[in-house]
Formats: sequence, structure tokens, C-alpha cells
Amino acid sequence: MLFPPTIGEHASADGQPIRFDFLGPQNADGIHAWIQRHLPPGNYPQLARPFNWSRLFTTITILVGIFTFGTVAYPYILPVIQNRNLWAGVSLILVLMFTSGHMYNHIRKVPYVSGNGKGGITYFAGGFSNQLGIETQIIAAICKLADHLPVRVPL
Repeated sequence: MLFPPTIGEHASADGQPIRFDFLGPQNADGIHAWIQRHLPPGNYPQLARPFNWSRLFTTITILVGIFTFGTVAYPYILPVIQNRNLWAGVSLILVLMFTSGHMYNHIRKVPYVSGNGKGGITYFAGGFSNQLGIETQIIAAICKLADHLPVRVPL
């Protein structure tokens, strides 16, 4: 509660306190602004926050931990990072995933499968601009299977 002055230049007519309701999350900036809004104009102390020592110590601890982990794990992680077969496999998976419509599913938040109205499941959505999530995986599997099929060129 803020009790306004009852006598003087900025006196309140009724003398009733002004109530601040703490509904929802509050911070010091909001309360400081509310108090200054209800006080007469003047030079009031500024809101000063103390230095956050826990953030400093947490940051230092995390950096030292990352450096220690990197130093110890470097000989084991480096061969994995430099493995061409691993990067080829990851690249192939990403190419198949993105060319088959995964990003469309991710952006549009489409359902994985849909009911057909008769108690069954529909794997392919009807229409031109509709797609289900499982279509991405089916198309990726077909593309991968097509890579292994022999190609016959008509004469």
C-alpha cells in the first residue's frame, strides 16, 4: 500500500492508501515504476541491482568444465569427427529427409497419420497441398530403394 500525503501541495483529498495488487509475476522494475507514477514529481533514487556473482561463478565453472571435457575427450572424438563414412551417412540421411518433405511437415506441424473414418489409418493425404508425416518416411524409403535397383535404358 502507498499512503499519499494528507497535507501539503500534493495532498490527497480522501487520504485513502493506494493498493498495489501482486497478481501474476512481478519484478522490481514494475513496482519501482508504479511507485514513481503515484508519487509527486521529484528526484527519487534509481533502482540499482547488485552484481550477480552466481552468474559469474556459474559461467566460469561451465567454461572450465567444457575446456576439461574437450581436453580429455579430444583424442577419442577426433577420429569420429574425421570419419568420412560417418559424414557420408549423415549427409545421405539429411538429403533424403529434406527432399522427401520433412521440412514441410516440421513447419506446418502436420499429423503423422490420419484416420480414414472407418477405423483404419490413412498413410497418404488426399488433395494437392496436404501431407501426412508418414509420407516423408515412405518417400525417403522409396528413394533409397530406387538407388539399389538396376537401371534399364530403353533402346
